[in-house]
Parts: sequence; C-alpha cells; structure tokens
Amino acid sequence: MPGRVRWSAANIFHSPPPPLASSSSSSAASSDGPLTPPVVHTGLPGPTPFVPRPSHYASRTIGRAHPLIAFYTPPLLNYDVSLHPSSISTHYRGVSTVGFLESATYPPETALTLITPHLPWAVIVAAANGCYVTVSDVLNAVYCSLRVNVTTVEFLTLGTNKLKHQVSEAYRRRYERLRGHRGYREEKQLGIRRVDFLMGYTKFKGISPASGRSSDVWQLHIS
Repeated sequence: MPGRVRWSAANIFHSPPPPLASSSSSSAASSDGPLTPPVVHTGLPGPTPFVPRPSHYASRTIGRAHPLIAFYTPPLLNYDVSLHPSSISTHYRGVSTVGFLESATYPPETALTLITPHLPWAVIVAAANGCYVTVSDVLNAVYCSLRVNVTTVEFLTLGTNKLKHQVSEAYRRRYERLRGHRGYREEKQLGIRRVDFLMGYTKFKGISPASGRSSDVWQLHIS
C-alpha cells in the first residue's frame, strides 16, 4: 500500500451489516471479525446494476419512489455521490426545490434502509422532520454514510492486492481533485472512506423497491 493511505481507528457512522450479506457480520463500528467483502466483477464491484424498466418507480403496488430519485436511465438528477448534495444538477425543466422536501416514497416511511450489492454496508435514512423520509433525507444520508472512514479490518476484507490498489487509487483521485483548493490537505489526511470502495463508480442512478424485502428496504443504484 502507498504510504499516503490512512485509516481511522474506528468508524464514525454506524450502520448495520448489509441485508444481502451471505453470512452474519459484526457492527460496522467494531474491528472484531471481517466484514463481507464486495463480490469481484469486471468494472464496478458487485453485480451489474439491474436493467431498468419503463416507469420502474410505479412498478410495484406496495411502494414507489419519488420521481426525483426513482431508478431511471438516465436519472432525473445528475449527482456524483462522492460530492455534497449541493452539487446536484438536472437538465430537466420543472424540477423545483420543493420536490426535495416531499416524501421520498409512497406510501411515506419514517425510516428507510438502502442496500446495494456494490458495498458491504447499508445506508440507514431517518426522517429529519420526524414524520416521513424526504428526497433530501435520502440524498444526504447516502452522502454522509459514504463519507465514513474505512478501518484497517474493513480494508483487508478486499482480499486481493488488485482490489486494494483500485480502492487506494480511488482515494488518491478523490483528494487530488482538490489540489490547489481549500480542504485538499484535510481530505488527504483523513484517508480512505467508504465511497472509495466504489472505485470511482459514483453516479447516482436512483432507488427502487428491493425484491422480496419489506416496504422500507430499497435498492440503491450506482454506476
């Protein structure tokens, strides 16, 4: 590993092991025992993203996502999950900031669990307004959960030197883009984060109901 790579001693953000893991694992905040590593595939780690269906957000009667974050190709929002949600843009007319305060799903939920085969962690989304999870809550939770530092134990679960190198390179590219700007030194010193496990594949594609799961569990799509 390059000498510049750093890890935190423990996680700052706590989330449960991913529901899709093939075996049980300890809390993400613990360094006792390895977490389930991503499945190795060419390109994006984990299975290839699901093929989208027309009007996918309305395809299941028990729940659908708000159009702003529903799984579309192309998605309504242009969002790189390695950046703060304030960087979001769109080419579609009629998108209002009011939409970000609306319920992320229908029926509304007080909390959501987002799972993805590309990461060994789930994203827990709480309702900031105390009533229902909003579109803004989902986007902020994804960003904050991916900003969590990776522990040495979690890094070692990658297994192969190739995967470790790819994650380390994703980390280097992430802080190098800030060179000459405020925050460069801090970003470099804080080390590898969960977003680096995506190895540069950080485009938000939306969420869709997770097959065979309860109504509060949703699939997070990233490419």
